[in-house]
Amino acid sequence: MPVTRRIFPTRFGQMHLRSVEGRGAPLVLLHMSPRSGEMWEELQGRLTRATYAPDRIGYGLSEAPPWALSLEQYAQSTVDALNAAVIMGPFDVLGIHVGSLEAIELVHQMPGHVRRLAVVGMPLFTPEEQQRQMEKYSEQPLKPATEGGHVLGAWRGCFAFRQPPYDLADVHRRFVEHVLAANPGAAFRAASSYPIERKLKALKVPLVVFAPHDDIYEQTLRVKPMLKPDAVYIDLPTIGQDPFHIAVDRMADLVQRYLPVE
Repeated sequence: MPVTRRIFPTRFGQMHLRSVEGRGAPLVLLHMSPRSGEMWEELQGRLTRATYAPDRIGYGLSEAPPWALSLEQYAQSTVDALNAAVIMGPFDVLGIHVGSLEAIELVHQMPGHVRRLAVVGMPLFTPEEQQRQMEKYSEQPLKPATEGGHVLGAWRGCFAFRQPPYDLADVHRRFVEHVLAANPGAAFRAASSYPIERKLKALKVPLVVFAPHDDIYEQTLRVKPMLKPDAVYIDLPTIGQDPFHIAVDRMADLVQRYLPVE
């Protein structure tokens, strides 16, 4: 089925939403930062169920927020867009990295609407790691330079944690998403103060954690002691960066197994 693109109002700005029609309970897809809902299109094309992939406020083709948002506020804007699109539930939610935390918060803000939750990677950083990340992101958003050095820096950053041969078409997509972001590090900054352990303990829906061996694998491992006994943790040692591009068929199989339509 083709991807449909629409714009919906939220309390913090207009949100761009990609959707694909299908059968059964819908699946809401929440991206990492500074990506957009575009990262889910390969997965959407492999599923038979309805899927909805918003661009988080301030990312992709969504409007920049009027001020720095908390993670709870990012989730509120997503809830606004889902309500405006009349996606009231029951539905499942899948998030990755920062999107994992937004997915958890979405469950809390829409009690009774979410059936199951799956996350891919959990950015559970120590205070020292958070400080280093904040120093990195303090240089954003990109400041235009006459000689174009800001563009070159963003381009080079798209090769981080990856080994040749590079998929340059995918690198270019990620580069464009980085440049489009009003402030590429804003959502990560918001996620750094999110009370992950308390929110996990309060979850009332089934949870699956997928752990690819990517750049936050060690951080994802730290979540295991926080999980409830009925949660499922799945180690994915053969999958690294960009799982929904490099290993999309494998991830689609896992999604269909652990977030079944019926």
